[in-house]
Amino acid sequence: MRLITIMLLLSGFNCFAQVSKTDSLLPVDGMQEDYRYLRGKLETTHPGLYKRRSKEAMQQLMDSLQSTINTPLPFRDFYKKIAFLISETRCEHSYANPGQLSSLIKQWKFLPFQLFFPSGKPFVVINGTSDTSIEPGDEIVSINDRDIDSVRRAIHSYIPADGFISSSRDNFLSSMNFNIAYNQFIEEPGSYALTVRKTDGTIITRKFDTGLDFASINRNAVANPVNKIVLEASKRGDKLRKEQFQLRFEEKAPVAVMTVRSFAVEKKMFRKKIDGFFADIKKRQPTDLIIDLSHNGGGEEELAAYLMSYLIDQPTRFVNEEYLIDISDSTLAMANIPDEVRRNKYAYVDSMREGKSLAKISELAMELKTMEPQTNGYKGRVWIYANGGTSSAASTFCAVAQSNKRATIVGDETAGSFSGGGAVIGIDLTLPNSKIKTHTSILYVDFATKGKDPVRGVIPDVVFQPTFKELIGQNREWIELILSLRERPAGEQTNR
Repeated sequence: MRLITIMLLLSGFNCFAQVSKTDSLLPVDGMQEDYRYLRGKLETTHPGLYKRRSKEAMQQLMDSLQSTINTPLPFRDFYKKIAFLISETRCEHSYANPGQLSSLIKQWKFLPFQLFFPSGKPFVVINGTSDTSIEPGDEIVSINDRDIDSVRRAIHSYIPADGFISSSRDNFLSSMNFNIAYNQFIEEPGSYALTVRKTDGTIITRKFDTGLDFASINRNAVANPVNKIVLEASKRGDKLRKEQFQLRFEEKAPVAVMTVRSFAVEKKMFRKKIDGFFADIKKRQPTDLIIDLSHNGGGEEELAAYLMSYLIDQPTRFVNEEYLIDISDSTLAMANIPDEVRRNKYAYVDSMREGKSLAKISELAMELKTMEPQTNGYKGRVWIYANGGTSSAASTFCAVAQSNKRATIVGDETAGSFSGGGAVIGIDLTLPNSKIKTHTSILYVDFATKGKDPVRGVIPDVVFQPTFKELIGQNREWIELILSLRERPAGEQTNR
């Protein structure tokens, strides 16, 4: 089950800005200055700016966007341009964030439903009204006469993502982030007229013009009886979240199932936990190992490489290289890096050569070392369950495993690129006039992968996208699918 919880109603707003109908117009000169400032920093510091499209094409896009800043605009409209520019870097670790969420919540009226977007089709997960005619599992067809798919695609253009990946954007919107984004990028409505397709195919229409603040939505969500089944699933999800790492063995098959929720943890603890898991696996000798990386947001590439070292039988690279294109003191002063790097940068990076400064192997970049096989390494079949919430280091793990033909990937396209991408290490800017804040990567990580589309995520070998019933169920369907695939010849694997 996706980790559904009513708490999602008030989480995940870091990408959104303050916008209101009463905003004064921003002058052209100030907006142009802000745009040039941001563009200049992107061109001189972002090593992935021309990775997803040619330099000529990206320059043309930036020129075209800049030419549209020719008349005074409300903050909202200018922010959309900045958000679009950041999105077009095609880097999941670059984003715009003006903040001031508290005033937003007081100003806007929100769609009173939490949606989920499997395969891009939104169905209701939480009904935040007192109306019982719309139930979890029903599909939203249109909002205020706007086709939902066109709304979804319009919002996608403002959401940062690696390469040309849509699964991560849909994963991001599968919460109240969609409701925020609708107000920010589509319209600020006073009411919502919905067309809804019921689970039996019946089409109904409903209009909501009251109870559209977050407090009312939360209150109604808890009180509305149609949400009971989802709230119960949410409680089960809460229990799952408490255990970041888990190893269990299937009762009716010689299969181990390892869950890794994050690589953003204390390193010594992680290694000890993984060492213990593989010691247990060696004792039990399962024929298959399933690694659940769904909704793993990443963390330390070093730790992902450590887990991979248990699956290899010869020295293997995890990352080819990491590099910056600007190591000036002024840029590093703005970067989210340890002070030690600023004070002694050449202990961590090389001097510039041919437009790059390569990162050195150090305690901050151990993933650059060649991985050596572990004594207790696992030699059996490996399956990885991943989806649009599998990002950063977790996605890198999937890419390296797939590239080395060490695992079969089951699920949905990952949020991180197959070939490489920007890292969380970046610079924080405050645009001088609008005060919009941005974070943009300055470090590019080139993965030790080959053979797949470099501008897409890790494409699963077997596609699995949960239905609504599976979403709120016992989280077994994807496991049952993998168990069934074990019995088939390799060439007969099919999508579900």
